[in-house]
Amino acid sequence: MKTLVIGVGSTIRGDDGVGVHAVRRLKLRDVSRDVDIVELGTAGLALLDFVEGYDRLIVIDAIESGARPGLVQVLTGEEVARAAHLGVGHEADLPTTLALGRELAGRRMPEQVVVVAVEASDIHSFSEQLTPGVEAAIEEALAEVERLLRC
Repeated sequence: MKTLVIGVGSTIRGDDGVGVHAVRRLKLRDVSRDVDIVELGTAGLALLDFVEGYDRLIVIDAIESGARPGLVQVLTGEEVARAAHLGVGHEADLPTTLALGRELAGRRMPEQVVVVAVEASDIHSFSEQLTPGVEAAIEEALAEVERLLRC
């Protein structure tokens, strides 16, 4: 199964960049040749250029749900749209983007989509540092990604 792992977020907005920080660490690990790893700022329609032709998409992203900072959640199905970058501003959310790719452009989009979301503490301040709870959660998030890759 050809899999794409994407880390999204802005590395100058504190915890917002947790996905990018996580995939940078993942790139240093031994993963299957069937897995590609990409850093992205935000998702939205630009995502279509990256995900076409993959069977599975795993996104690592920050989330603000009111839970304890650093909590790692695995989101599937309709839960996917809750992640911070997958439906921001004027961009389409991830499920809508993939549907548009399939229906309007006739592109082959991933059938399986999973978001490994890390609860953020601060995504609004300008900082290149993650808060301690979010920094500590990266290893747990990567363990979830590695578990998903074994499935």
